[in-house]
Amino acid sequence: MNAVRYYSIGSHASNNLKLDAANSAPFHLMLHKDQTGQVLVSTRMAQATFYINGSPKNEMVALQPGDELSIGAQQINWMQVFSITAEEIMHKQTIEANNQTERKGMRIQLVLIYLAIIVLLFLMAFYI
Repeated sequence: MNAVRYYSIGSHASNNLKLDAANSAPFHLMLHKDQTGQVLVSTRMAQATFYINGSPKNEMVALQPGDELSIGAQQINWMQVFSITAEEIMHKQTIEANNQTERKGMRIQLVLIYLAIIVLLFLMAFYI
């Protein structure tokens, strides 16, 4: 597992990835890998923009397998930055979807249990 969780991109020398100044701002992008393994990209400067699959963005975006991240003409291989593969991302998304389905089932069971308790209390109130 790669220990780097934040990855700075821009034309300034203190960035993790230094790009040509004509294409980027001094502190252009920040890549972040959260606890679940999801990679997020956001700008570090208000006027900075980046492209995901050719569409300009300037807000925080969760990257998906197959997304192409670029600043101007410069392509950024974000999956290689964090040493992850598309299969790993898909596997984590599948696990998360299964967990959400399981939690939904648990919520339904709790609602049914609460309804049963309410019905029992209601019936007991009339028999006392």
